[in-house]
Amino acid sequence: MNVSLKDSLGVLPRSNAKDMWHMGMYPPVLMDVWIYFHLIANTILLPILVTTFFMSKKVRRHSTLVNLCITWIFSGIFSLLLFFAGKHRGDEPGSTLCIIQTSLLYGITPMWAVAILMLLYYMLVALHDDISSLGRGITIFMLSAPYIAQCSFTIATLILAWNNTELVNRHRRFFYCSLNNNGLAMGMWLFTLTIGLGILVLGVALGSTLYRNWRALRKVGQKSGVEVQLFVRVLIFVAYIAFGMFAITISIFDPHNLMPDLYAATIGAAVFLLFGTQPDVLRVWCFWRRSTPVMPCCFCSWKKKQMMGQFDEEKGYDRNIVQRPATVLIIEHR
Repeated sequence: MNVSLKDSLGVLPRSNAKDMWHMGMYPPVLMDVWIYFHLIANTILLPILVTTFFMSKKVRRHSTLVNLCITWIFSGIFSLLLFFAGKHRGDEPGSTLCIIQTSLLYGITPMWAVAILMLLYYMLVALHDDISSLGRGITIFMLSAPYIAQCSFTIATLILAWNNTELVNRHRRFFYCSLNNNGLAMGMWLFTLTIGLGILVLGVALGSTLYRNWRALRKVGQKSGVEVQLFVRVLIFVAYIAFGMFAITISIFDPHNLMPDLYAATIGAAVFLLFGTQPDVLRVWCFWRRSTPVMPCCFCSWKKKQMMGQFDEEKGYDRNIVQRPATVLIIEHR
């Protein structure tokens, strides 16, 4: 029986994963695409990017951004457990492997959400206040919060799955094992939705502040593509995550729909493209090319002038608009 790609992404008859595969309800190419994105982006490209952040002296990023990349690396590894074990096609995998993957994956989405929230919170604080005001304790909490969320949902899922092994299989999600427990799924959705609303609020606040800063720069005749680049990258990322929240909602109410899982598989690639294609990163990777002079950072020069009391207020600099100018580049430079 031939089924179109559109039909394969919609609501399909409830049969087991093996029957779905052999009857052609899910084209094999969908599994290949899903594995490809996780394997290439999450387990190869993002580890290279994180290693660059750690090892290169020319590329510095705040730990909240590095943490965000690491969460997607974990996502790729956990998602591909069946692939690594050679159980991603055919008969249902063993119950132990299924329970392990299910338990780990149920904590992934909350971990993503908290990691993004912490990154946006740090950026907003950096724009308005001295980042040293966060303190060591708050910084440690910001970095550990995603993994606290991950462990909490993983432990809860493990307990439920271990006591209800008959409810753990690949029947519902096709790409990976899951637990057929509506209460747990709804709890994860409500938690993620709450964090997602916080992400949208911080994203709007951050975008608004960056836009005011950009307009202030234009007003005084300063031209640099760095702040515009950051503005665009952050807004694209927040918009991408907003669609992700919608996809998660679909998966909760229609677990047999493949679209949310295929969309989620692309997020790691989006993270790499947004934060791994910045000029300083590309210069490190393309080490054989002749280095080109870096344009002076107008934000940083403003910072120096502000400290020396050399601002000309008549040129239109508004202290209420351009707040903490140097720290706008927390993702571009450190």
